[in-house]
Amino acid sequence: MKVLMARHGQTDSNATGVIQGQRIDQPLNAEGRRQVEALAAVLASTKIDVIFSSPLKRARETAEIVSRDKNIPIELRKELMERDFGSLSGKTWDQVENADELKALDKAQNYDYRPLGGESALGFKKRFLKVVDEIKQGYERQTVLIVAHAGILRLAHLLFKETAVQHIGNASVEEFDV
Repeated sequence: MKVLMARHGQTDSNATGVIQGQRIDQPLNAEGRRQVEALAAVLASTKIDVIFSSPLKRARETAEIVSRDKNIPIELRKELMERDFGSLSGKTWDQVENADELKALDKAQNYDYRPLGGESALGFKKRFLKVVDEIKQGYERQTVLIVAHAGILRLAHLLFKETAVQHIGNASVEEFDV
């Protein structure tokens, strides 16, 4: 099954390099709204039957803008939320001890790595695969757009394209064969 996946538009935390995860729930900033309007224009000629979105403000707002002119139903799914980065949330990487080591563990989705009170890579993977399986069962013959976060898209790259990607641009969209 082919699924489109998009990252939310920019937030103030994205612009300043602050780690958000689940604990920092910001809306899009002006640049983020502009990015998502451009994304909506790119997707305007694509038939999309349903949008699944993280309930976090930045993703939900992205889904709403993409859906607006096409009146596409949006289903909010907590399984699509960004990974919980624990006490790293609200900090920049410059403020984090052993940042390079932690980034390497995160990029590799190391199953034992749990960022300082946050969510393990294995737990993150399990909840993502749960919602992907449900989407595959219920929407196999439909065009689905998932609106989520960089962590979800990096994980999708590892699982479905077998590539490790560190940077996922705001309001970018890719197709995955799930």
